Amino acid sequence: MSTKEMNSNLDSSSNQAQAELNSQEPLLPRSAWNSQLAYLRLVFRAKKALDKIEDEAIFGK
Repeated sequence: MSTKEMNSNLDSSSNQAQAELNSQEPLLPRSAWNSQLAYLRLVFRAKKALDKIEDEAIFGK
């Protein structure tokens, strides 16, 4: 197989893969991002509260 044929096959495969990606629905819908963000905020607040309690226990603040 010549280099030109290999490049042509790669281009064809790449175009096909890109077309498949464009035709698919997003892997993560926007609603999932919103609920994930809310979850991460909650985890962050809990971590912050636990760190504060730990600091008070160690340093007596």
